Amino acid sequence: MQKLDPQKKQSIITAAKNLFHRYGIQKTTMQEIARDAGLSVGTLYLYFKNKDEILLACTQVFREEHDRAARLILQSDRAADEKLRHYILDRFRAARATREGSDRAAEIARAVIRLDPDRIEEEASLTMRTIRQILQEGCETGLFHHVNLAADVEVFAYSIAYFFPIAGKEPDPPPEEEKLLAIVNWFIAQWQRL
Repeated sequence: MQKLDPQKKQSIITAAKNLFHRYGIQKTTMQEIARDAGLSVGTLYLYFKNKDEILLACTQVFREEHDRAARLILQSDRAADEKLRHYILDRFRAARATREGSDRAAEIARAVIRLDPDRIEEEASLTMRTIRQILQEGCETGLFHHVNLAADVEVFAYSIAYFFPIAGKEPDPPPEEEKLLAIVNWFIAQWQRL
């Protein structure tokens, strides 16, 4: 079995991501992806059978970035309230960049959901686990006093859901970072009450 070069795989993912954002999935060909990655089409097919596999690899990169960002925030020396603000704003900015990064975002989102129907639930689970860990840490350090982990994580998540629409379903008016931060700060104030 031939050993595959991780740098070539990353070049393919990067080229595909750029092409998908520029032209959409349907109009992007495997030949264009190979060309932009600096590979032959035959080499491309050693790494991926089709565009669906490449798209799933692109989404895996996004998922790994989310996981890495969450771990870094959880491991930081910040107080729990700052961790929560930082984490939520980081997720908001990543989601906004994905939605606004291309006119093809809705097409890409539909394709990802078709190929990986559990994707939204997996992202939501990671988000909920991270929020729960931050709130638990806030309770353990005495920063938060009035937290019901079982209920508050879910209520908090539903309260900010408007700010994380799926591409192509942008609400009117569009979500604003300042308003999201106001909601996060309101919850933090409730949890810090004595």
